[in-house]
Amino acid sequence: MLEQLRGRLVTPESPDWEQVRSGWNLSVDQRPAAVVEAAGPGDVEQVVRYARTHGLQVSAQAGGHGATHALDDTIVVRTDALDELSVDVPARSARVGAGVRWGSLQGALDGTGLTGLPGSSASVSVVGYCLNGGFSWFSRPYGSGAGSLRAVELVDAAGDRRWVDDASDPDLMWALRGGGGNFGVVTAAEVELHPAPAITGGRLMFPIEQAAAVLTAYGKATQEAPESVTLWAYLVHYPQSPALPEAVRGKSFCMVDVITPDGELDGVLATVRSAGTVLSEVIRPLQPSEVADLNSVPTPPQALSLITSAFQEVTPELIGTLLSYAGEPSLIFQVAIRHLRSGGVGGRPGAAAADPVAPYMVLAVSIVPSPELQQAAEDQLRALQEGLLPWRTGYMPPSGLSAWNTLRDCYSEADLTRLREIKRRVDPDDTFVGNFRLP
Repeated sequence: MLEQLRGRLVTPESPDWEQVRSGWNLSVDQRPAAVVEAAGPGDVEQVVRYARTHGLQVSAQAGGHGATHALDDTIVVRTDALDELSVDVPARSARVGAGVRWGSLQGALDGTGLTGLPGSSASVSVVGYCLNGGFSWFSRPYGSGAGSLRAVELVDAAGDRRWVDDASDPDLMWALRGGGGNFGVVTAAEVELHPAPAITGGRLMFPIEQAAAVLTAYGKATQEAPESVTLWAYLVHYPQSPALPEAVRGKSFCMVDVITPDGELDGVLATVRSAGTVLSEVIRPLQPSEVADLNSVPTPPQALSLITSAFQEVTPELIGTLLSYAGEPSLIFQVAIRHLRSGGVGGRPGAAAADPVAPYMVLAVSIVPSPELQQAAEDQLRALQEGLLPWRTGYMPPSGLSAWNTLRDCYSEADLTRLREIKRRVDPDDTFVGNFRLP
C-alpha cells in the first residue's frame, strides 16, 4: 500500500537510515519503525490508513524538533515538504503547511504591520510549536502559540483529511491547542496574526559578576512594564569555541532581552540599565523576520537537554538559587527567566489545554559537545529543577518539557481526564502518538 507514496519511505534497511531517523535533538536516540518523508497531505492519509490496517502507530515530525522516545517503534511522518504558506492581511490570518518554519512565516509578514507568535527559534515548525503550547516573544500582549490556532487541517483516525475549528469540534480544538500530535496528523493550520506596527527590541549585556543586581532590577522592571513589553533575562556561559566571536568566546554574561510590537519602550529599561555596567546595548526597530532570531538560538542539530519551572515572582531567594546552580561555568550553558502572560492563552481563558498558569518561567539549557557528558549535564539540570521546587507554581505546556518528562507534568488530573476522553472519541485505536504520550 505504501508503494503508492509520492514521497519516500525510509526503513532500517535504507542506506541513510541512521541520518534520517534522528531528530534535531541529538541527545535523544529516537528509534522509529520507519520514516515517511511525505510529499503532500495525500501521503499522510495513506500512512494513517496503512498504520490502522496493520495495528501500527503514527507520529508527525517536521524538522526533527520534539524528539522523544515516545516516537520509538512508530511510523514517523516528516512533514517538511508541506510548505504551503499564504497570508490574509485584512483577516489577520495565515494558512501554513505543517512543514512551514517560523522564519518563513515571519519573513512573509515584513511590511504588513502584523506578526505571528514566534518563540526563540526560527527553525521550529509553526504547526508543531502551536500544537505543543509555544512560548512567544509576544505572549504578554497576545498569549502563547496554542491560542493562535484558528483551525487545522487534520488527517483523522480513518485516514480522512478534514478541517476542524471551534464551530465544528470545540473540544478537539481545545485538545489540539497544547495536546500535541495525539489526536491526528495536522497537515496545515490557520493561525491568527497580531498587530505589530513598530516592533522594537534588542539586548543589554552585563558582567556575570553583576547578575544578582541585574536580575533584581529585571524583576522590578517586569512589574513596571506595560503588557505590550516582554523582558527575558539570562545567565549565559559561552564555550571556548572558535565558531564564536572573540568578544564572547569563553566568557559569561548576564543579559536582558526586550521586545514590543508597538515601539513603546521609553522608561522600561531605565531600571535595568542602572543596575550594573552595560557592556553592550543594541535596541533597534525590527522586521517580523528578525524577531525569532533575537536571542540567537543555534539552529544546527545539537545534543541538548532542558528543564523548565513556572513561578510567580522574581525573589531574592529565587535569584540566589539560580546563581548557586548556574552562576559559574558548568555543563549548564544558559538559564533564562521569561516573563509570560498569565490568565488564558490569547486572552481566552479555557480555550486551550495549554493555558499558562504562572507569569514567569525558568528555562535552563545544556548543550554538550560529546555523548559521555550527557548524563552529567542531565544530572546538573535535574538538580537545578529540584532546587527550584520551593517556588514552582502550576504546570508548563509541553513545549517546556524535558525529554524525560510526561504530560503529567503539564496538566491537572481533570485536564488529563478530558484529554483522554477526547482521545478515545477521535482515536479509539490509539493510532496517533505525540512526542509526549497521553498517560
